[in-house]
Amino acid sequence: MANAQYGEQEVPRRNHGEPCRCEEGETPTQKSLPGLRQIYCQDKDTKKAAKEVASADFDQKKVIFEEKKKTFMWTERNYRLWRDVDIVVDTRLQATNDTFKTNVASYNTQSTALYTQLKAILAAVKDVKTKVSALWDQASMLDKFKNDQCNASQWTLLTGKHMEGCKPDPNTPMPDRPDHCKDADKIYNELIMVTKKVLSVDVASLLNASADIVGIQTFSNIAALTAQQTALATASTSFKTTVAGIVKTRSGDLTTVQGELTTTLTDATVAGIGRCTAVSDYDASCYTLEILCQCHCDCVVPRKEGECHPRLHDCECKICEICKDVKNTYCNEKNKPVIA
Repeated sequence: MANAQYGEQEVPRRNHGEPCRCEEGETPTQKSLPGLRQIYCQDKDTKKAAKEVASADFDQKKVIFEEKKKTFMWTERNYRLWRDVDIVVDTRLQATNDTFKTNVASYNTQSTALYTQLKAILAAVKDVKTKVSALWDQASMLDKFKNDQCNASQWTLLTGKHMEGCKPDPNTPMPDRPDHCKDADKIYNELIMVTKKVLSVDVASLLNASADIVGIQTFSNIAALTAQQTALATASTSFKTTVAGIVKTRSGDLTTVQGELTTTLTDATVAGIGRCTAVSDYDASCYTLEILCQCHCDCVVPRKEGECHPRLHDCECKICEICKDVKNTYCNEKNKPVIA
């Protein structure tokens, strides 16, 4: 801060010389001045000591204020950092926890529904496997029937085809067969082969895959997110409580330091004004001594013999000029007050 902020001013100074050492006058009035000068000389010495004390006090108060200002600026910056953490981080953390809580609840609901559906699919696949196993047994029996030579005539009647190793009777013509029975042998072969080599293998793969999916969904352990989210919320609450406590403490510190800063600024300002006052008082004593040491009053002249007219009119005029000087001290050339 500039010196003017403490009330400090650089007062124009002049060399006062040694006003306490001056020649004695010749007139009765001048001869009566040494006693008065001695009083002002003692007062000058007192004012000089007071000025030095006031200057030292101001310098000390100025240093204290500057140090307190640095402390205040650091405390204010530290408070702003924690306040920003409280506003930004805590707010985002709270919003994140609230969102996580909603999402975790939704995930648990979806996970439970998915597990139920997967178990139902697994049960359905097991039922399909049971039925495919029964179908496999029937296909095996049909394959055994087809390959039994004792059933050659029945196979011929069903399919219109002859078994290997069986020669048809040339005198017995083949009966006419309906058109939709012409591919009966292919249909029977598909019933046998598709069941034994395709369906039985596919349903086994489907059952294994369904069981694996149920296991994967179970081991994903979505329900564990609830405990983790609760732990996160608890830790977040603890963190926010800690930050809020620090912010409250830092706010109190800032208030305290601000009060101390105000006090030191007031002290420095009062000390600055006191310094200016002490300098002014000291200069006033010196100026008074100079006037007393060089007391030449031109407005008063000894009365000449035979003259009978007033002698102090010029002194009255000079006093009026002093009044103008005093007036100009507090007003500028346009007659406006310098101090509002």
